[in-house]
Amino acid sequence: MNDKLQPNDLRSFINKDMRFKRAEAVLKDEWESLLLPEGWGVNMMTLSDITFARHLNQVKAVPTTIDLVTFAGVKKFIRNNSSRLSPDVVKLLEEPFL
Repeated sequence: MNDKLQPNDLRSFINKDMRFKRAEAVLKDEWESLLLPEGWGVNMMTLSDITFARHLNQVKAVPTTIDLVTFAGVKKFIRNNSSRLSPDVVKLLEEPFL
């Protein structure tokens, strides 16, 4: 497991850009609050949102209220966010447990 952020991830973390805010919203289970005030219009979580959120979680860069590590945690996340996840994102989330 890599305990450091890659340069692109570190830049997003430092700048708190949209990419970081989306990943942070995933980890803090605040997806709805992110979309409403910002008006970004994209309501689906993307592969890059989940991948970056996992990287941030691995290095403990963001406190999290969800569990993307255990099977039960991932299943709960999928169940709670099913309308926001494409089949590709669900596959990525379930992949470590197959």
